[in-house]
Amino acid sequence: MASLVTMARELRRNVTLRQIRPTALELSAEVIGNTATQSGKPGAYFLTPVVRYSIDGKRYETEIANASFGRPADVGSSMTVLVSPDHPYSPMDPYGGLGGTLRGAIVTAVLSTLLLAWQIALL
Repeated sequence: MASLVTMARELRRNVTLRQIRPTALELSAEVIGNTATQSGKPGAYFLTPVVRYSIDGKRYETEIANASFGRPADVGSSMTVLVSPDHPYSPMDPYGGLGGTLRGAIVTAVLSTLLLAWQIALL
């Protein structure tokens, strides 16, 4: 069930990324930290980079809207972000940082379905 929720969340983020891409600004952002959120598994967390960037002289510091990793992003490193001028506090990783999570959720859902079908067939 958790993998289905993850798949739905990732699909929504990928749709959002495709929607903003045509009008988004591509910027270089500095990683200034990481935010940890529980992944749904005991003791496991997703780490979301917190970045700093400027648009027209105004500085923004916020989390990447679509990127979570199993390990922290290196503080002080830079990464490319896409920022919609309409939503400057929602930068996105153009390379789909959560793509790996989506692939993992899909694989987990497929394997779970296959195991369930196999168990039913053995009855």
